[in-house]
Amino acid sequence: MLEVLPVVFLTGFLNRIADMVADDGMKLNMNVAYIAGILYGFLIAYTITHYPLLAPLGLAVVLSVLMTGKIDHPVHYLGISSMLFFSAFFGFFRTDMAVLVFFIAAAAIDEIGNGLSDRKRIRGIAGEFFRLRLTLDAAAFFISLASGSWIIFLSIIAYDLGFTYIFTRGVRSRLINITRQGFRL
Repeated sequence: MLEVLPVVFLTGFLNRIADMVADDGMKLNMNVAYIAGILYGFLIAYTITHYPLLAPLGLAVVLSVLMTGKIDHPVHYLGISSMLFFSAFFGFFRTDMAVLVFFIAAAAIDEIGNGLSDRKRIRGIAGEFFRLRLTLDAAAFFISLASGSWIIFLSIIAYDLGFTYIFTRGVRSRLINITRQGFRL
């Protein structure tokens, strides 16, 4: 089951690239950006259909960004469309609804808190907590502890490595500035 960790890491990595194009103004060839969106959608679909323990976690992230209105760019429209298409292609699945609702609540708190942190309405330790979206990580740790299925917690860590920790604020700023100065990735 550990073989899913590189897939989840790559999902986070591609999702961050799409976010930098959609939210931060990174000048990336739009064909490459669209491919990143399609691929991260494909990888989410693959993960939630082939690893049922991870389905509530993956679905919670997608549903929370939809509920909080964070899907607002063609790259992400392609990502969500790709996820839906490939989920239907791979076949639908069952998921633990209680765990799904718990993760949706945690992910929604992260999205709302992250937005408040970005606008400097929450500062200090709490602001950093929400900037890093750690509520869902804590929820995944709790579910892993309660169930003994540590792949859940390891998966959110792998996603975070690709989404947050590879692309630190400094790295994101440099990439965005490079592309705004005329260099196209």
